[in-house]
Amino acid sequence: MIPAKSHPRWAAMVKGDLKVNFRVYAGNMMLSHCARKIKGDASPAVVQACVDEAHAFFSKYESLYKDELAAIF
Repeated sequence: MIPAKSHPRWAAMVKGDLKVNFRVYAGNMMLSHCARKIKGDASPAVVQACVDEAHAFFSKYESLYKDELAAIF
C-alpha cells in the first residue's frame, strides 16, 4: 500500500532531499522533474502539487515500486 500524501517523506523525495534510485528508471525521472520544478518555485503549493503528482504516479505503478517504497517509508 502506498503511504498517504501527508507522509513527510513524500515532500523530501520530490524536493530531492531524500535521494532514491529506483530500479525502474521512470520513477527517477518523475522525481527529477519534480525537483527541477521546485528548484524554480519552492512555494508550498508547488511542493504539494509535486507530492500529488508523485503519489498518483506511484499509486498507478504500485506493482513496480512497492518493494522499494516499502523500504523508503
